[in-house]
Amino acid sequence: MRSPLVGIRGRVTFTVLAVTAVLYSALGTIGFVQIANSGRDTIHERIEEVLDDLETGIRSGSGTVNLSTADGVNATAVAGPDSVPPAQSDELRVLRTIEVQGATLTLVGTSSQARLTDSLRSLYRGLWIAIPLAAVVSALMAGLATRRALRPVGAITDLAGTIGTSMNGARVPVPDTGDEIERLATTVNEMLDRIEEGRAAQRQFTSDAAHELRTPLMALQGELELVSTQNAPVDDALLDRLDTLCRRLGDRIDDLVLLSTLDEARPLALAPADLLTIVREEAAVVAPDATVTGAESEAALDHELVARAVRNLLVNAKRHAQQQVVATVALADGRVWLHVDDDGPGADPALRDEMFRRLTRLDEARTADRGGAGLGLAIVASVAAAHGGGVDLARSPLGGARLSLWLPTENPLH
Repeated sequence: MRSPLVGIRGRVTFTVLAVTAVLYSALGTIGFVQIANSGRDTIHERIEEVLDDLETGIRSGSGTVNLSTADGVNATAVAGPDSVPPAQSDELRVLRTIEVQGATLTLVGTSSQARLTDSLRSLYRGLWIAIPLAAVVSALMAGLATRRALRPVGAITDLAGTIGTSMNGARVPVPDTGDEIERLATTVNEMLDRIEEGRAAQRQFTSDAAHELRTPLMALQGELELVSTQNAPVDDALLDRLDTLCRRLGDRIDDLVLLSTLDEARPLALAPADLLTIVREEAAVVAPDATVTGAESEAALDHELVARAVRNLLVNAKRHAQQQVVATVALADGRVWLHVDDDGPGADPALRDEMFRRLTRLDEARTADRGGAGLGLAIVASVAAAHGGGVDLARSPLGGARLSLWLPTENPLH
């Protein structure tokens, strides 16, 4: 069993104990000195009062040269300073010189400090008892208060320990305290929400990816079965079909690996490059009929990744265009934009997030089995995010869809 004096509670208790002991010791010492000085001042004032009475009696000619009081004060008149008797060790003495009828007298007032010393000793013994007791009581109260304050943290810890890989929607309790404990519980629940959302997206992505890989694999397997079981001829047509299926499967795997790499947020190979030049190079390969216009614009970017994103945008537009594909590079507000327009069926701009989500297909008019796997635009969005940029979807002036990619001209990741 863990000791209650271990951890935060133990450290708080020990700190309060130490601070209280030092504080009470300092206050006790100060109080002790003040009481001692006050006691001496009181005795001194009492001696002065008795000396006043003795001086009054001497000046009145009553013949009084000695006075003693019930509280232990003695006053005596002697002929001069040389006649003053030696002081006792526990004696408080006050001397006063007066002139009476041409003669100089010294008044000696004394009082024993025994009672004051006894009182101070009693006080000293009391402080030895009171200070440690007060420190212990303060530490115990601090320990109880800390335990009460940390009780929600214990509940959070206990519940967090029961949360398994399935999550099951379990959340830690949020105390209505308005302090750091409430913020901690809220932050933990928000973290659990993000983890659960991430796991759900991961499961969905894994399921969809398995489906996308299974399709070309099953087609490839079917072709091979025809050869092995039906003795189908191994001709150029069969080899072409097998090659197409293998390429499609390889493309799916490459896309998934690229997305996984982007998810890991690996450092980019940033270097100054002209986006318009990249668009022209990619268009010459994948969409030679596309029109490429715009202004030259240099930005810090990862050439290979941006080229892949541009390629995917052009391929997507070509796949859905009726006749026209136009790629435009523009500068605006510290951003370099690439707008890719087509004259195809278009897409609702309200579906932008879904359009760029992984393994997503929208309406039949735009995505009915045209060779896409729902990964190309997701790669575009991931490449843009990796550069600190973004994507957009709008209606094209050509009548179809305008898919846009923007990158900062001064990359904050550089």
